[in-house]
Amino acid sequence: MYSWMLKRKMQGSIIVEIQDLETTNAKLSKTGYNEGISLSPNEMCDILGVDGIMTSNYALSKPMSEGAAIALGLIVGVWGATNETTVSLSIHDQKTNKMIWNFSHKLSSSLSSPGRLVDELMRQASRKMPYFSMSPY
Repeated sequence: MYSWMLKRKMQGSIIVEIQDLETTNAKLSKTGYNEGISLSPNEMCDILGVDGIMTSNYALSKPMSEGAAIALGLIVGVWGATNETTVSLSIHDQKTNKMIWNFSHKLSSSLSSPGRLVDELMRQASRKMPYFSMSPY
């Protein structure tokens, strides 16, 4: 997700700054944070020194093998989904301590890689996400 957003930032599609991963990880490490600790979005903003934070939850699944999808397509004429991606993205504002945007979506595809599904979900999300200028992505 970071690389996708960084690419869009470099193309001029994102109008806010994005903190790089090394800085984020260094600041978290200095506080003793580890993945077992749960922090609120506002606490994360305070630690990272940012105005807002994007949280995400991705779930990738493979409901059907590619072989089964091909067989189903040839026998019945209907292609089954070989990859399924579900995403929930939220942006939290540090100043108001509120979630200001949420995007939840599920996308299925036949014979498409999980990476392509994530790219498509991010394209769809960016059309509705604040801080994006109008772009073809």
